[in-house]
Amino acid sequence: MPLAFPVAAGLFFFVAIIKFGNAVILDYLLQPPANASEFFYESWPAKWGFWLSIPLIAVGLWSTPWNRLKFRWICVLPALWLGWEMIAATRSISPMLTSQTLKHFTVCVALFYLGYFALQGSKPPVSVLTICTFWPIWTGIGLALCWVIRAGFEQHFGGLAATRAMLQSHEGATQLSAATLNNPDFAKRMASDRIFSTFMYPNTLAGGLVLLLPVTVVFMWKLIPKVRLPTRIVMIGIFAGAGLACLYWSGSKAGWLVALAVGLIALAHSALPFAWKRGLICGLLVLGVAGFAIKYAAFFHKDRNSVGARFAYWRVALMVVKSHPIVGTGPGTFQIPYRELKRPDDEATKICHNDYLEQGCDSGIPGFICYTLMMALILAAVYRYSIVGKPRDWMILAVWLGVVGLCLHSTVEFHLYIPALAWTQFFLLGCLASPSN
Repeated sequence: MPLAFPVAAGLFFFVAIIKFGNAVILDYLLQPPANASEFFYESWPAKWGFWLSIPLIAVGLWSTPWNRLKFRWICVLPALWLGWEMIAATRSISPMLTSQTLKHFTVCVALFYLGYFALQGSKPPVSVLTICTFWPIWTGIGLALCWVIRAGFEQHFGGLAATRAMLQSHEGATQLSAATLNNPDFAKRMASDRIFSTFMYPNTLAGGLVLLLPVTVVFMWKLIPKVRLPTRIVMIGIFAGAGLACLYWSGSKAGWLVALAVGLIALAHSALPFAWKRGLICGLLVLGVAGFAIKYAAFFHKDRNSVGARFAYWRVALMVVKSHPIVGTGPGTFQIPYRELKRPDDEATKICHNDYLEQGCDSGIPGFICYTLMMALILAAVYRYSIVGKPRDWMILAVWLGVVGLCLHSTVEFHLYIPALAWTQFFLLGCLASPSN
């Protein structure tokens, strides 16, 4: 298979992960970069990503082996979900928000099919998740993660404090628009010491680390096989530790628990003797839960915290599902009924903070069923056909763990609406589902 598509995909995801970390429904608030510095350091509007995906799709179509494609029943699930989203869009209460969201969902599904079909053209036939042919993809994703970790370290070690000082100065304030300065979410983010790196807020960074860290660590391990084992372990340990440090500094409580669950699943699939696995799993579980309890004990004693806020969001979402059970209010429109139905003391929000429940709110019960079953059935099928009873392939398992982790974290977050995460997740899901594995 020519390297054209893997190279194009690697470049695309490198840019997408570091530049499109804002929610797609907030794209109308994001101004294009005004100078070279903003172009290099700031996020880009999602509509730029829509245009950047076109060359990748064109190269993918050219690389697809149309005369020898293999199909599985699970490949119809994303099309069913997107089809229902289009039906729900016809009854939207905000055509502007729905149009932006629907374009984003279309790119998601297109990337799924690129991962599913385009990489079947390898010669000789190999798993689409091996590194020999598809190293440009893993390199692009890995370099993007390095960029994200670097930005996280920079923020933790003085970057956030320097930004706050700059904003307090007259010169710094004049560099930002009034809409940005008066945005309560921006003010809250700047007032906290929680890092968010290249993403819109800390929990989104946690989702990115959960998705990308497992596959990047395994790719690095396979990339340096000739290095002496102790040196190899230290190198990988430093990188993984840096990623986990960023996860810790993000302050994401759900991210901590999801990372713990992913680590336990990885240990369960390791080649260690059963007695060792049992001891390590029990020890990691105890340490992880104890660390969580100590770190966040004060959080759960607060009268108002993010857990209570999420229950308020979900209460309204269920009310919307009850009143609009078939097609919802339109993709991306949760903020409109929420403003009308929330209690006076509830926090303001634009997104439900639960991807599955927001599907029910925005596109009705059929949308919720299509999306939830799509994720669950594809991941279950991959686990059955490509992981259980097969020779251990850590690349496949690492990608699967990352996608599963992001799906779990999406029960309390809105990763489906973050292009950097959703586009990467759908592409990797397509790679996992491919018959080549």
